[in-house]
Order: sequence, then structure tokens, then C-alpha cells
Amino acid sequence: MPAVFGGVDATGAAAVAVELTRTPRRLGPRRTRLRVLAAVGVVGIVGALVGTRFRSDVLGTLSDVPAPRWHWLVACLIASVLFYVAHGVSVRAASGLRMSLGTATASQLAAAAANRVVPAGLGAIAVHLRFLERRGMTRPAAVAAVASIKGAAILLHLAGIALVAGTLRGSGVGEAVTAPVRMTVNGIGAGPVAAGLAVVGAGVGTAVAHPRVRTRLRPALRGFRAHLGVLARSPWRTIVLVTSTAATKAAQVMGLACAVWSFESGLSIASITAVYLVGSAVAGAAPTAGSVGAIEPALAIGLTASGGTAATMFAAVLVFRLISYWLPILPGVTALAMMRRRGDL
Repeated sequence: MPAVFGGVDATGAAAVAVELTRTPRRLGPRRTRLRVLAAVGVVGIVGALVGTRFRSDVLGTLSDVPAPRWHWLVACLIASVLFYVAHGVSVRAASGLRMSLGTATASQLAAAAANRVVPAGLGAIAVHLRFLERRGMTRPAAVAAVASIKGAAILLHLAGIALVAGTLRGSGVGEAVTAPVRMTVNGIGAGPVAAGLAVVGAGVGTAVAHPRVRTRLRPALRGFRAHLGVLARSPWRTIVLVTSTAATKAAQVMGLACAVWSFESGLSIASITAVYLVGSAVAGAAPTAGSVGAIEPALAIGLTASGGTAATMFAAVLVFRLISYWLPILPGVTALAMMRRRGDL
């Protein structure tokens, strides 16, 4: 779940292009389950070691945090469920395929499970492509459908930041959220960072300009443009796609808001929305699966800058991530295995 530009960045775009030239591989549910369980086990072991090492410090810091109010936690869980349902609606609208909402939602849970293992959203992209191809779409059309969802998410995310820009002025939220990025760049040095970006850009540009790559991509790009043209000539599908994608963003914001309000009700929905949109955009640059390790401090720092108590906001973010990100792993693995047995993956 988070979401968060949905893992769409230069790395994700390059991976989608590479996917056009590859032969689809069958996804083994047993291997996927083992990988997910192994990842969960490693995270659990590391968490236990860190918790044991810093147990006294953590308990001292969290001793003043009030107990969460359970009705808000239930609301956070409902918002997380609605996120996957809305995502399923967007898949149906983008693809134009006839499928039940349950099947579309199950595909999103399966993609989320894969996304917990593979960084930068590539696991979800691979599952989406495989699912749409198994439903009868060609590879270029499937890529176009996924790209339309991701593109709508990016545009809506930017529009959301523009709408809450007034909330950011003078609040310190933007500065607090982006401070870790600035500190990292300053620590590495502007020169090395610019050189690294130049190398990545040159590598991507060289690969795209290669005649063999262009020859293999040309038919796929024609199909890609054709599918986007069909989508553009279908106003109803476009409206449903944009609305459902906006609903995924709203569900994520409401999930965070409910987690925050379960501990402390002083923050407004406008401030929480601003923190989520800016924090998730900044954390989206992290090369980890689901921006783990980047989005948590970004959200906690932003909420604290908005007026929340540091320890309380940290606890609220952890609860939000537990419900929206880690809890769907088990139903996601189940959906992955079920869809594999039915031939949907």
C-alpha cells in the first residue's frame, strides 16, 4: 500500500521498457510464498534484535504515548481495504476487460504481496502485466494499461500537492520532510550526486538509442499508442479511471488520518493530507520495496512539524504502516496462490 507515487520513477519506467522484450515467465506460488515469508522472517529477526538492543530507550520514549482508540484503528483498516477495491476498479477501467470486482481486487492484493519483496514497485508491475496478459491482452496493451494507471496516479498526486500548497506555507512541513534528503545530498556532495544522475541518464539514453532496442520496441510502442488512443476515446472509462485512482489516494490519506486520530486528534485533515502527499513523494525515491525505511521517518517528521508530539506521531505512523502495508501480506500471498491455481497468473 503505500503507495506513494506507487513506485513510479526512472527505474520503474526502465523496467517496464525491458519487460516489453522479455518472454513472460510463470510465477511459482510456492517460490513467491517462500520469498515473502523469508523477507518477513528477516524483518522480524532484525526488528527483534533492534528492539532488544534499544528496548529501554524505546520504552522510555513511548511511555507517554496514549493507548490508541480502537474505533479509529478499525476505520484505518476499512480505508486500507477500500484502497485495494478502488485499485481494482482502476484496473478494470484501464484495461477495458470484463472481470468481476473481486478478481480485480485479488490481483491488487497479489501485486502488493510481490511488491513487498521486489523494490521500486517492479513486483507489482510484473504481476499486473502477467494478470492482464492471461486475461487476453497483448503485452503492449497490458503495458499501456498499467502505464495509464501509474500516469493518472502521478498527475493526481501532483494535483493534490498543488491543492494543499497553501497548507505547507509557513508550516515547516515541506522543510521537515525534505530535510533528510537535503542532509543526504549535502553529506555525499552535490558533485557526486549530479555525476550519478548523469551516468544513469546517459545509460538509459544509450540503451534507448541503440538500433536493436529501437527495432524491438517499435511494434510495442505502436500497440502502446493504439491502446492509449482507445482509452482517450472512451470518456466513461477515463472518468472511472481518474475517479478510482483519486479514491486510492483518498483511502491512503484517510488511513493515515485515522491512525493519527487514534492517538491524537489535534491535527487537521488538510495537514495530514499535505504530510502524506509530500512525504510519500520524497520517500518514493528510495530504492527499497514499498519505500520501507524512508516513508516512515518522512511521515513522522512531517506530522511532528504539523504540531503533533514526536513519539505519538512515530507510533501513529508505525500503526498505519502495520495495517496498510504489512497486514495485507497474508491475504496477498493467498490471493497469489489462488489466482495461480485458477490460471489468472
